[in-house]
Amino acid sequence: MAKEGDMNLIGQFGVGFYSIYLVADSVTVTTKNNDDDQQVWISQADASFTVSKDPRGNTLGRGTQILMKVKEDATEFLEEDQLRTLIKRYSEFINFPIYLQVTKEEEIEVPDEEAEKEAAEAAEKKEDDEKKDDEEVDVSDVDEDEEKEDKPKTKKVKKTTKEWELVNDTKAIWVRSPGDVEDEEYDNFFKSLTKEFDSPLEKIHFTAEGEIQFRSILFVPKKAPSDLYDKLQTKQNNLRLYVRRVFISDEFDDLMPRYLSFIRGVVDSEDLPLNVSREMLQQSRVLKVIKKKLVSKALDMMKKMSEAEERALEAEDEEDKEAEEAAKAEAEGKAKAEEEEEEEE
Repeated sequence: MAKEGDMNLIGQFGVGFYSIYLVADSVTVTTKNNDDDQQVWISQADASFTVSKDPRGNTLGRGTQILMKVKEDATEFLEEDQLRTLIKRYSEFINFPIYLQVTKEEEIEVPDEEAEKEAAEAAEKKEDDEKKDDEEVDVSDVDEDEEKEDKPKTKKVKKTTKEWELVNDTKAIWVRSPGDVEDEEYDNFFKSLTKEFDSPLEKIHFTAEGEIQFRSILFVPKKAPSDLYDKLQTKQNNLRLYVRRVFISDEFDDLMPRYLSFIRGVVDSEDLPLNVSREMLQQSRVLKVIKKKLVSKALDMMKKMSEAEERALEAEDEEDKEAEEAAKAEAEGKAKAEEEEEEEE
């Protein structure tokens, strides 16, 4: 990027592509499509990059390979657990599969050469002894000994293997129709989202259409967080914002007002760019429209909860009234029956 004006290329290579240089000294991108030669893009984050035809020829066949030279102080990002955590946090719900090469240990049985050698020596010694022995031999004993000798000697050893494991196997339930999602799926999703053990008290799953299109699921927990009033000066993290199922952030004060900070859920927008920054979001008109609709849906959900509770109380009062009237009628019937018995006497 020789000219200052070319700096606007940042962000055009993908979701925060240039943030790769926080952990890498240099990056090599090799790519090949069906209609072109294999190309190589190389940069050391020094305001310049090169693109050239790959001198190795067509080694990929088709696709893209990214090779990073990781900084010495960033080797933790090569660890399996760290990679898994990053994928789960930011790319858990994207459509295409992400595989991670994992190392596993398993116990397997292998031939025990030492034991077989010892067994062979013992058998040879036994043969020599049998030749010297003139006594009759039980045939059944011979058969059993031969069966034991025929069975190969094995031992258990630990074997390290490498295999590709699918990491993002969780599906984004908010992209499905609410009628196709079971209550158990909502409960499991809420628990994985909030790390709570209880199921939500209430939920609302909707798609907002119009000038801004987005999908969302909002939950009301059964109990308020213990630190609800201790985070008045910190950013809220009750809602997770996704852009086309790619996680962007959960630190926002602009998606839900403070008095609704107990609401948990996800928002997935189709109208925000993937390379959006927090600063852009704070000034975005899209975010203001999303907030307005989220607040409206959250209040509508709680209004319906209140109405349902009132109906339940009214039904309970009606049942109590009916039970009271039935008890009163029964008491009056008994009293009348007693009076009639007394008159007959």
